[in-house]
Amino acid sequence: MNLKSVKNRLKDETLDLSLCDLKEVPVREIATIKKAAHLDLSNNLLTSLPSNFVDLKQIVKLDLSRNMLTEIPENFGELKQLKYLDLYANEVDRLPLSLSELKNLKWLDLKENPLTPAVATVAGPCSNLSECQACARNIVKYLSQVKLSIEEERLRRLNAITADTDADTVSSKKGGKKKKKKLVDKNNKQNLDKNGSNCSSEALRIDETKIKTATLTHTAKHTNKERIFQETGTYRFFVSTIVRLFLFGLIFLPTIVILPLYSKQSELFMNYIERNTGVPLNAFQKHSTDMVESLTRIAVNAYNYLYYVYEKNFQTKTDIPVTI
Repeated sequence: MNLKSVKNRLKDETLDLSLCDLKEVPVREIATIKKAAHLDLSNNLLTSLPSNFVDLKQIVKLDLSRNMLTEIPENFGELKQLKYLDLYANEVDRLPLSLSELKNLKWLDLKENPLTPAVATVAGPCSNLSECQACARNIVKYLSQVKLSIEEERLRRLNAITADTDADTVSSKKGGKKKKKKLVDKNNKQNLDKNGSNCSSEALRIDETKIKTATLTHTAKHTNKERIFQETGTYRFFVSTIVRLFLFGLIFLPTIVILPLYSKQSELFMNYIERNTGVPLNAFQKHSTDMVESLTRIAVNAYNYLYYVYEKNFQTKTDIPVTI
């Protein structure tokens, strides 16, 4: 677009460049038109604004609605005279901190932009004059607070770096003498007899051999300990299992054998288990009872036999009278 065609679109103080399929803003041509206080760039194909856009210092009202802008220049806050800004239906997702410098901004529309949730909440709706005016106030105030917080954090970090630098300076002054002494010691070491280097190398090789031997020995001991621990753990588990089974047998077997002899309920209980599990507990109980009875008879017979032998061999001898 040439300068003549731009000037032809000026009416009063409004420069209407809407619906011109503009992909770039003709900043130089617009800057020559000093009367253009209102600039309408709506309904074009703009994706960005050039950095020299802030040369349009005379702009009071700016309409950038219905474009494809993805960002606003960082130096946008230099448009100090700007009072009206329309960014409706663009692709802006962040606002430059310099917008906080637009103290004269009285009207702002940010609807239909992919703003961050925080900024969208601050902006609020803009469906009437009062809401758009509140949007302008809230955004300028919010960005001012963000800018102040960033500046305070920057100063805090700068002070921390300065403090660290001062501490390093003091330490370096205190350590100056120590550095000189270390330098003298280093020079003295370099002046030692070079023949000692061979001895040192040999000693180093011996030390390395000792270290490797000690390492291998420690590794072997550690491996043996792990193997012994594993074997001991397996042995303990095996023994504990056998002991538990033996104790269980000591409790369970007498219960199965003896209780049915004295309790009808236990006999009913065994019948119930046999019916539901199929385990022949009654047969086992009968066999066990017979075995206990036979062992009892054997024990009684053995006792009677031993008592008989005792009476025959010892009791008769004690009954013989002793003569003096």
